[in-house]
Amino acid sequence: MHKGKRLLAIALASVMCFSMAACGNKTDNDGAVDADSQDTATEEGSGEEKGDNLIANGDFSAGLEGWYIYLETGAAEQLVTADGEMQIKVSDPGTKEHAVQPYYDGFALYQGAVYEYSFDVHSDIERTMQWRLQLNGGDYHAYVSDIITVNEEVQHVTCTFTMEEATDPAPRLCVNMGAVEGCPDGMGEHSVYFDNFELYLVDDSGANMSSDSSYGVPINVNQVGYFTNASKQAVVRSADAVSGDFDVVNVETNEAVYTGTLTDSKENKDSGEQTAIADFSSVTEPGTYKLVTENYGESYEFVIGDSVYDDVTNSAFHMFYLQRCGEAVEDSTYGHEACHTGNAVIYGTDSAIESMTGGWHDAGDYGRYVVAGAKAAADLMLTYETYGDVFGDATGIPESGNGTPDILDEVKYELDWMLQMQNSEGGVYHKITCENFPGTVMPEEETAQLVISPVSATATADFAATMAMAARIYKNTDAAYANTCLDAAKKAYEYLENNEIDPAGFKNPSSVSTGEYPDTDASDELFWMNAEFYKTTGDAQYLEAMKTYDLTTDAGLGWQNVNVYGMYTFLTCEGEKAKSDNYYNTVEKRLIEIADLCVQNAKEDAYQVTIGSDGYVWGSNMSVANNGMILLMANEIAPNSEYVDIAGKQLDYIMGTNTNSYCFITGFGTCSPEGTHHRPSQAVGSTMAGMLVGGPNSNLEDPYAAGTLADRPVAACYVDNEQSYSCNEITIYWNSPLVYLLTGINQEK
Repeated sequence: MHKGKRLLAIALASVMCFSMAACGNKTDNDGAVDADSQDTATEEGSGEEKGDNLIANGDFSAGLEGWYIYLETGAAEQLVTADGEMQIKVSDPGTKEHAVQPYYDGFALYQGAVYEYSFDVHSDIERTMQWRLQLNGGDYHAYVSDIITVNEEVQHVTCTFTMEEATDPAPRLCVNMGAVEGCPDGMGEHSVYFDNFELYLVDDSGANMSSDSSYGVPINVNQVGYFTNASKQAVVRSADAVSGDFDVVNVETNEAVYTGTLTDSKENKDSGEQTAIADFSSVTEPGTYKLVTENYGESYEFVIGDSVYDDVTNSAFHMFYLQRCGEAVEDSTYGHEACHTGNAVIYGTDSAIESMTGGWHDAGDYGRYVVAGAKAAADLMLTYETYGDVFGDATGIPESGNGTPDILDEVKYELDWMLQMQNSEGGVYHKITCENFPGTVMPEEETAQLVISPVSATATADFAATMAMAARIYKNTDAAYANTCLDAAKKAYEYLENNEIDPAGFKNPSSVSTGEYPDTDASDELFWMNAEFYKTTGDAQYLEAMKTYDLTTDAGLGWQNVNVYGMYTFLTCEGEKAKSDNYYNTVEKRLIEIADLCVQNAKEDAYQVTIGSDGYVWGSNMSVANNGMILLMANEIAPNSEYVDIAGKQLDYIMGTNTNSYCFITGFGTCSPEGTHHRPSQAVGSTMAGMLVGGPNSNLEDPYAAGTLADRPVAACYVDNEQSYSCNEITIYWNSPLVYLLTGINQEK
């Protein structure tokens, strides 16, 4: 969860706030309500019921359910006392206003509505604090707030206010209890007690309570475009059965060049709609087009041509340069000075590494994680190994023109950092981050202490696999570097042989709240590692080690499950198939099973997406791109035109042929994400192009998604908002399979 700094904001107009000694009995809370039931509230002073308290468990009768605490430079414990109050036991108030911040999510504030907010509070000591109802993202500004002084006397704080800003379906209630203006110096340890949090909608007569339940145009196409000879299909959707004809219209001449009939009318369960297919594969003349129907309107424009993916491929690849850490990045919009160049403390020790620079910022935050970086680097190296030097030596990175393919230069920037993450014994530290996520700032503005988290088995095995791969990939361009990578890989391998693997996997240290990347099963990482060693060295001991792995387990190309990398690596070992070894046949059969399941899922879905009903989770677009990779890998092993066709349909889905009508790659298509959870984009106020966002997530794993998507079908659980980190964040290891897939489909056209 990415939480930024909280900025002191001016309270809204038409606000009345005051505090008094608490009086009366504790109010019963019936729990939070949804937007539809809020209109039962009546105008303040009418003498009628105000409706339900929008703060569920505001009296802590259910313990701390729904309540959490955010810590940044401060230290505190969150408890419920025997008297039923929330106790914030502060041991260190920290150095920032929000250093200690209890908070609650799960309500909405509607523009124009009048609210009454109140709570009770008292403290062991006299001090100030700031309560806030605020935006939960971006600059975290307050819709309404006040700094109050508390002491041993119980105060009843209350405020009546009008929500003047646009409706926020997922704001945050919080209390800043750090170094707030007016706090006494040297507060030391103390406790503050809260009770009876209440928020009522008391007047909705001037409120905009409407909500737009639509989520896209009725005709969905690949908004980037189609190759001239490719299969070309659009999905037309409606609440009722879809039928009729469609025209393909040349935008320049406004003339129909093809008329077809909608086919395969059916219910599409994952998107909760009736759909039909418009097939216009026979249109091959280059140009710009749109689909037009009598009953369903028209589509976004798209291009037909043989270079339609060139720009998006280059942009998706250039994203890695823009994510570089530790050096100045040259770009007119997203450029920045060298960042994260200070020393890094090894967690739990007094030791510090003077400088651990380089690598790519992992995602919307500025952490660097070995397991995530290993997948991203592996995908790009596989792109080079499978499809050759498609990016050339002039993509505009600092190393361009040095005689080495830019894709290898870019990967080397990540590998150089990973080499620094290996300790003297061969183990590999899991990650390097600050203890908490930064605010909405450019990377050089994150200046908190860097912390190196402990060694993990998954990081060490992923490191060994990636370095063994690199030893093979760089052999012909930089033999010395290839040897360095292989030596490091062997050292990591030996570490894993000599140290017991913790079955619990990596867990965040107690004071670290950045991305955990947990994984309790390292067997797939070990399988991949042995496969890379076998392909690079030819030593049979690694093949024997591979054979101990259970191939029937769940398969994947993600950061958590990497076994398909091992399968493909083994199956592409030179001469291995000619040996007619039973193990080769077993591995090949398993990879084909995985690919065939992708095909089956695609055929059952109108949008031909491969992930199935259970696949709309955090990073679902990575799974779509990964499955496209798997299909192209399977085609390399057992050529099948259907694999290539369905792989291409995964790009169609990503680029707009989906129920959300979004091209999920920023900066491309007519409708692409603009509110990405990506700090550089947020800091400059403009979304960086070429990034693949996470996509639909039916688990609704952030407050904004939970507040806006609760009633949607699984495939439609996407929202374009920077607060929705579970739908609209980006990562290097989502872009990396996209680069592979774009490159592969371009090669197959």
